[in-house]
Amino acid sequence: MNQALYRTMFQQQGKKALNYATGLTLYNLLLIGVYPAISQSLEVAELSANLPNSVKRVFGVTSGGMLDRCESYVSNQCFGRVWVLVTGIYTISTADALIAKLVDQGAMAYLISSPVGRLEVLSTQVVVLISGLAVMMGLTGLGIWAEIIFFELAINVWSYFRLLVIEFALFLAVGAYSLFFSALFDEEESTILCAAALTFLYYALDVVSELDDRFSWVKNLTIFGWVRPQEVLDGETPTWRSLGLFGLATLFIMGAGYIFSKKDIHV
Repeated sequence: MNQALYRTMFQQQGKKALNYATGLTLYNLLLIGVYPAISQSLEVAELSANLPNSVKRVFGVTSGGMLDRCESYVSNQCFGRVWVLVTGIYTISTADALIAKLVDQGAMAYLISSPVGRLEVLSTQVVVLISGLAVMMGLTGLGIWAEIIFFELAINVWSYFRLLVIEFALFLAVGAYSLFFSALFDEEESTILCAAALTFLYYALDVVSELDDRFSWVKNLTIFGWVRPQEVLDGETPTWRSLGLFGLATLFIMGAGYIFSKKDIHV
């Protein structure tokens, strides 16, 4: 890893991670802040209980209207669809900025013409991606913990830590295949299009798997189906899922390294 390059790139991407984490923290503050009030509201409980089963499945509403336990509420609201979309956008855009954008603008050619080797450049960019994800996950997690404690709600810190680890593994996998496309193509448009299309496909399959028990097998075809926040908080998620996601990320990063080392980069 090249420390000078890391400092430069992380100054840029770290600010973006901080901004995203701040936005998610404020969003979660609003959600957790209203939980004590709505958890005691009979009207809200009745409304959520009367939702169609397909809607409940997609948005993760439990049989108790998701208001029976704080963990159910937090897993579905704070780590629900909005979390997935925002974190996915951050991860894809960051992977694009680390390689494809520099190649597209011609800056990568000048960078690799210096004594810095290609694999050293790629490994540095991978560490930048990992660092940004760690900052985003860490600050968001700390914000949720602080907010839960502030509103005097029960919290099992280890359960939330376990959830953050598997969420980190999930989006590291997303970042890894985005980095793979970033190394494969010379244009930003192609990189973002392919990474976003694959992510949307995984996301759509995850939604389909929640619509009906007949489609539950579909979740095995998408990496998003490997992570169910409620199951993680309840300790029902096997360790192999986290290991599988880390393994998948490793394979894509190795593929990106091979392609980048052979890539013909012009000014």
